[in-house]
Amino acid sequence: MNHGRSRSGSSRLRATTQRWTLLLAVSAAGIWSCEGSTPDAGLHESSLDAAATNRESRASLSGDAAPGAQSYSYRGLYAGMSRARLETHVPRAARPDTACHPSTTAQDVIDCHYDAVLGSDSAAVALDVSYAAESGRDTVARTITALRALPIDVDGVRLSHLLADAFERQTSLLDRRDVTFGRNAARVRMGTVNGARQNFVDVTVETRSGREWLTVRLSRGAEVRPTRSPARASKP
Repeated sequence: MNHGRSRSGSSRLRATTQRWTLLLAVSAAGIWSCEGSTPDAGLHESSLDAAATNRESRASLSGDAAPGAQSYSYRGLYAGMSRARLETHVPRAARPDTACHPSTTAQDVIDCHYDAVLGSDSAAVALDVSYAAESGRDTVARTITALRALPIDVDGVRLSHLLADAFERQTSLLDRRDVTFGRNAARVRMGTVNGARQNFVDVTVETRSGREWLTVRLSRGAEVRPTRSPARASKP
């Protein structure tokens, strides 16, 4: 009789163990099917986003730079460059004569719009440029506003961090850097106000219809000429 009880108890233990094993297997299958990914998928996705963001940053900072480290440069464009030099970056088919007109807000200023393809990554960028003639020089870009729809795998806020750091290194006379970073938006304002010429860059990242848009505005003011104190009259 004792042997019978022992065999019966062993059978119940094996059955219980098998049920728990089955439940654990089903639970694990449910977890993986709900998550739909492996434990390191999030890390892998983040690394892909970082790579895409770094590529966008490198392309954004490549190309021509302002001479003398006195201005900020985005995709080879900078405030103060001549109109002829800027338009070498823009295909002629993308800049018909009707794209330019006299400014309605400032005298002797020409406003132009270009749909350009810029950089080694052939990025589509919409440009609004205001030109003005400077004494003894060619017509130059006073303000350049670049608008770009970022690729979906680029982190716009992280990109604004990278651009802000790079812009700070681009100019030798940084007087101001104001930044605001959110989850899906960013605003960077940087400028030089105490040099011979004021230079500014504004960077904005915002989401429209599920897509992140980057706006970079490069601008500079008129040259600041030193004032001379009137000569003192000589005594008789």
